[in-house]
Amino acid sequence: MLLVDGYINSVDVVFNKICNPSRGRTKVVASATRDARRKLPAERHDELLRRAVEISRTDGLGAVTLRKVAADLGVTPGLVSHYFSSAEQLITAAFRTAAAEDLEAARALMADQPTPTAKINALMDYTLDESSMDVSALWLEAWNLGRSNPALAAEANALTEQWLSCIAEVVRAGTAGGEFHAGDVDVAARRLLTMIDGLGAQMVVRAVAPAELKHIARSYVISELHLDVSG
Repeated sequence: MLLVDGYINSVDVVFNKICNPSRGRTKVVASATRDARRKLPAERHDELLRRAVEISRTDGLGAVTLRKVAADLGVTPGLVSHYFSSAEQLITAAFRTAAAEDLEAARALMADQPTPTAKINALMDYTLDESSMDVSALWLEAWNLGRSNPALAAEANALTEQWLSCIAEVVRAGTAGGEFHAGDVDVAARRLLTMIDGLGAQMVVRAVAPAELKHIARSYVISELHLDVSG
């Protein structure tokens, strides 16, 4: 039984082969069936996207295809293509969702910290922890696939700007309060993000142990932001 979301009233249409005994032939008829598996368009879209995100995190963005998502959910590739016209569009949506969730998690973690220094330290611990390895790998793939997928490249660039804004906000607050001494807040934020990305890539290929990565990051933060560590 193959399920296809209908275009009218959000009804899943079940295509069944029905045998016609009198003619000895089989014909295909479509009937609008309201069963337990019927999904509204928004629900179906979210279900497909969520599965694509899960695939991207476990197997990588390159493993996200219309057929893979369809097979995992027991629906037809045609159903998936009704919501996402191509694998490139689905990959872009999966990356946007996963990367945005990662950024929001980082923001929430920093928001719980009392000082700008504590926020930056929490950010280093979060982004360079082994639990963030899949996200670092996701970004590496996005940059690579973005060379032939302009929409994906645009999403990566847009999310990079959001990361820069997030880090700059903390650096600006720390500078205003005297904890940091950054000559140019935006330049400092870009350098910090570049450092995170570079060390994240090293983590993905296991070139450096996570503890050493965090040590390198903290040393760089002290140098870049001119932190007073005498006390």
